[in-house]
Amino acid sequence: MTVEMKPNPATGEIANLAADDLVTYQPMHPLDIEQAIRAIGERLEASIPALKELWEKRYAAERALIKAKAETMLRSKYDTVAEKRAEAELATLELRREFDAAKEILHAAEELQKALQARMFGFQNINRVQASLYNMGGGPR
Repeated sequence: MTVEMKPNPATGEIANLAADDLVTYQPMHPLDIEQAIRAIGERLEASIPALKELWEKRYAAERALIKAKAETMLRSKYDTVAEKRAEAELATLELRREFDAAKEILHAAEELQKALQARMFGFQNINRVQASLYNMGGGPR
């Protein structure tokens, strides 16, 4: 039995949770476990450029927010700093939402990467146990 677990090139998805990919798959043979380890490793490798891009978007959104706030404060006709700051906060609310959304997406991607890594470590542990049993003369289970 072979299981194809590669990132979707069109969407860049690392895991398709809607299709239970990497969620319900239960390998029964050491070769299946080895294949799962390799597939997850490839996904983790593929996630690096995606995470780099998400970090770039997050920082770009933050820079846009900081710049817009500063410009609003400089143009403000209010006298006190508190009033200028409040005006800038209100004027840049949409940029704040974009920044928060970029951070949310980045954190979700990082959590997915951690989950994939934990899954891979689990498979590696199962693989080690099976190898130990085999080496002790128990043969494949």
